[in-house]
Amino acid sequence: MALQDLPLVIQTSYAELLDQLRLAIASSVPEGSTFRRRTISGKTYWYIQEPTTRTGRSPERYFGADTPELRSAIEKATAAKSNADGRRAIRRSLVAGGLPEPDTVTASVIDALALAGVFRLRGIIVGTVAFQTYAGHLGVRLPSAAIRTGDLDLAQDYGVSVALDDKLDQPLVEILKTVDPAFVPVPTLANPLVATTYARPGGYRVDVLTTNRGADRDAPVRLPSLQTDAVPLRFLDFLLRDTVEAAVLTRFGTLVNVPSPERYAVHKMIVSTLRQTTGESAVKADKDMVQSGILIEALILKRRHDDLADVLREAVQRGAAWKDRLKRSVKRLDDGPRAFVSSVIEDA
Repeated sequence: MALQDLPLVIQTSYAELLDQLRLAIASSVPEGSTFRRRTISGKTYWYIQEPTTRTGRSPERYFGADTPELRSAIEKATAAKSNADGRRAIRRSLVAGGLPEPDTVTASVIDALALAGVFRLRGIIVGTVAFQTYAGHLGVRLPSAAIRTGDLDLAQDYGVSVALDDKLDQPLVEILKTVDPAFVPVPTLANPLVATTYARPGGYRVDVLTTNRGADRDAPVRLPSLQTDAVPLRFLDFLLRDTVEAAVLTRFGTLVNVPSPERYAVHKMIVSTLRQTTGESAVKADKDMVQSGILIEALILKRRHDDLADVLREAVQRGAAWKDRLKRSVKRLDDGPRAFVSSVIEDA
């Protein structure tokens, strides 16, 4: 399929929305708050200490990984305020210009998660909702058939969840209930008192995923910072490495974390080989490959093929099983993406 660039004005507006959302996050903290920088395992992170109130001094909390964008937002936090109406106007222009917007329920869920601090605690949106954000991130128009979804996939690296000295103020299910009180935990087969999925009438689901370390296992694991259990999945550590910030076009826009488009594309190639060849699983495998092919074509169009090649080589170097899965799935790509990916795999 031939992808089209979005107009430059739309690409510029999307970048402006990202800047406005970063500024809104920093400027929403109480006046008098202080920011502290910490170095942990060679990486730098920011923490925030809110001022003392009548009820006492709140504990210092994690604010985010050190990036030029976050530092810039912190510097402006005491001097600038976000303009919600301005962000809404930008959001409307982006939708009119061809960027996908989430359905009403998804938008409300993402806003609630953001307000509760899920993305501050390095929660990551994966799946089709993440795929939708790549239109703005890459500046391309995505085919509508590839961006339809009826659920939300939320992930967090298990090691990150355990290491963070911070957590949500309430369980994840209670946050979802602020959107719709009908959200309920879906008991797992392993333990009826444990849930990794939350559903509401009509079939809408929020699935919580995490990385699997060591041997494959089906039993859910606890994510202490997000106050929920999660399904550990193979290959998810590959997807969650080197995430990027993206704007979801909710009412005023919401800043979230998503996988890099390069990793998303390669991960979809791999997981498509885990699907069954019949029924709903086969349909999901087809969607995996459609999304992967679109992103590969977009990355080549945007001259980001070197970044894609680096991620492909990393996957191949993880072992013969990874290379075999890539070689099986590459056959299902269209000619252009197939030729590029095949050449990288063979040369890796």
